[in-house]
Amino acid sequence: MKHRKETFTAVLFLALLAAGLCYIGFLFLNGESELRKELGKVRRDLSYALTFVESAETALNEDLDQEHGFIQLYGGFQRLTGRRVLEDVNQAAQVVRLSNGALNFSYLSTTPADMTGLADTFNQFGDHLAGEGIPLLYVAAPQKVEAGKDLLPPGLTDYNNENADRFLSLLEEHGTDTVDLRPLFEETEDYASWFFRTDHHWKPEAAFYAWQYLTTILEEDYGISTDPAYTDESNYDKVVYEDYFLGSQGKRVGTLYAGTDDITEYIPKFETNFTYTCPFYAIDRSGPFEESLLFPERVAEKDYFNGNPFTLYAGGDYPQATIVNHLNPDGKKVVLLRESFSCALTPFLALSCSELTTIDLRYFSGDLPETLSELDPDLVVVLYCVSSLNSQDLFRFGL
Repeated sequence: MKHRKETFTAVLFLALLAAGLCYIGFLFLNGESELRKELGKVRRDLSYALTFVESAETALNEDLDQEHGFIQLYGGFQRLTGRRVLEDVNQAAQVVRLSNGALNFSYLSTTPADMTGLADTFNQFGDHLAGEGIPLLYVAAPQKVEAGKDLLPPGLTDYNNENADRFLSLLEEHGTDTVDLRPLFEETEDYASWFFRTDHHWKPEAAFYAWQYLTTILEEDYGISTDPAYTDESNYDKVVYEDYFLGSQGKRVGTLYAGTDDITEYIPKFETNFTYTCPFYAIDRSGPFEESLLFPERVAEKDYFNGNPFTLYAGGDYPQATIVNHLNPDGKKVVLLRESFSCALTPFLALSCSELTTIDLRYFSGDLPETLSELDPDLVVVLYCVSSLNSQDLFRFGL
């Protein structure tokens, strides 16, 4: 049986290789080949020969991957052969298939980390804000790999959840306010369903669910009230874009390996009016929730490899952006230190505020303490996925 499987795999590989060569030949004969263009340059100028040697591989790869066909063939082959760890020229983007069928990047925390230094940095930031009279709340968002579950391929380990446990414990010992969202999702029937199969982010449904939970804490602990009608999911129309999204992990292996994802657009049935600005990208949008805080142009056309429907929510990762809620002028001002998980949460959180400023420290080049002093918010919220504790840039507080 093993010999038969190996024979089948070899035959399939040769068939795919032959198909790739035939495809290159077709492009070559039809004048669409990048390799043919490079050969033409050599024919016209022999001095280009040395450059051709350097550029031929790139040209050949472009021919193979016309409209990402090579990625699709590669992913399909790996699926047929049952491989769960997919080699990638970029090791940082290597994809693995979890036991539940979802994809994940393999850049995991493979050893327990000492979280003392990171926690000290964050607690120092909290102490600074306390001196300014500004409360600080750290919110831990769940990652795709659920704590305590054996989801990874054999030989791979992940300590992101354990590292987050130690980090949160050190914050709590110092007296820093924290919220751990992981138990909220772990207590549901299907943890995996809150995440995209082909992307590392949580779904808009998960962000909405997290916001529903956070509104109670925001009101009880910080006086930030939210109209109960806003958190009632029945007060939203939901448009589902089916098979519309190939996430960051799926783009590495193609649709044949793990399929595609749906993405849901939430549109309030109640009146809303916002202005959303980001000077760095010359963004200035005003109007209802679905026109100002959502970016419907990001789902105007299905494009698996070049589009990113996840940025339907809040547009993307901006250094600094401001949302003004014109229908809540007497509400609280909040600053959200964020990474990409907050894209889906930001529009909902804006419903709870009079003004919401988002700052992504990976791209922010200003003076954070000075900026916060000028903004004088009623609360600073830091919401990071537990896997983001690996990113030092997200903890550059400028102190």
